[in-house]
Amino acid sequence: MKENLLIDTYAQIKDKQNGKARSYMRSLALNVLSLKQELFDAKVILERPRIQFLYFHHIFKDEAENFDKLVSYLSKHYTFISHSEAVNRLVCDTIDKPYIAWSSDDGIENNILAAKILNKYGASCCFYINPASVGLTNFSEIKEFCKTKLEMPPVAFLNWKQVELLQKQGHEIGNHTFKHDKVSDLTQNQFESDFMKAHEELVRRCGHIKHFAYTYGKYEDFTKEAFDYVYNKGYASCTTAVRGCHINGNGPLQKNTILLRRDQIIADWKIDHIKYFLMENAKNADFATNFIPKSYL
Repeated sequence: MKENLLIDTYAQIKDKQNGKARSYMRSLALNVLSLKQELFDAKVILERPRIQFLYFHHIFKDEAENFDKLVSYLSKHYTFISHSEAVNRLVCDTIDKPYIAWSSDDGIENNILAAKILNKYGASCCFYINPASVGLTNFSEIKEFCKTKLEMPPVAFLNWKQVELLQKQGHEIGNHTFKHDKVSDLTQNQFESDFMKAHEELVRRCGHIKHFAYTYGKYEDFTKEAFDYVYNKGYASCTTAVRGCHINGNGPLQKNTILLRRDQIIADWKIDHIKYFLMENAKNADFATNFIPKSYL
């Protein structure tokens, strides 16, 4: 494998991205918004009981220091819990303080570095992986998968021994489809076949699998039929990449009505900007957003 051609820093990804002027203006706007929020809203928002599901795709070596600082900050204001405990607290109406549950998508190899940092702060993570990419070593195959499925330059992926190591460290493994296809582009039969292919391989390698996060993550990237199928197969949760957090109502919920929201974390971002998004979600949290969107009904 042409290892020297694999991306191993976030700086290399940013160099390949366009829109630097737009990124600069976004940063300036968030500087103002986060300062305003800190001055007027922070204390009340931080104390609101809720679960915030945070996820990342990668923690490259040049992101590690800032990620460590972020996790350290969050550990002082939230209680870290596993994905399974978070789902159970939401379903059972036991969200009594601010919680964070971590997850990661796509099974990029530098998740090992992310786990090392999370372990330092006693944080558990659910790593959603695509069995088709685990253990890939052929550069051409990696390049094609990253280009067509992840829309990013070629990166190294976890192998099965590393997945096993994550489990031994107390982390969970979740189903992210077999080869990262967009569910809304598949027929229901195609989705069911893909889902079960991923499920059976993950069970064979990792044991019991009970959490599913669909790829791309917008509501329109999934379907009501696929949602129902996931729960009918006995899974405990189904997860989006739609921003938001979760609060309780007035009693236990039916788990097969819940579609989890998550906030993406890019560790290269300023911590104040990440805090802004988290607190905005906390301020605007609504019991109704625990469930599948009306567009699915």
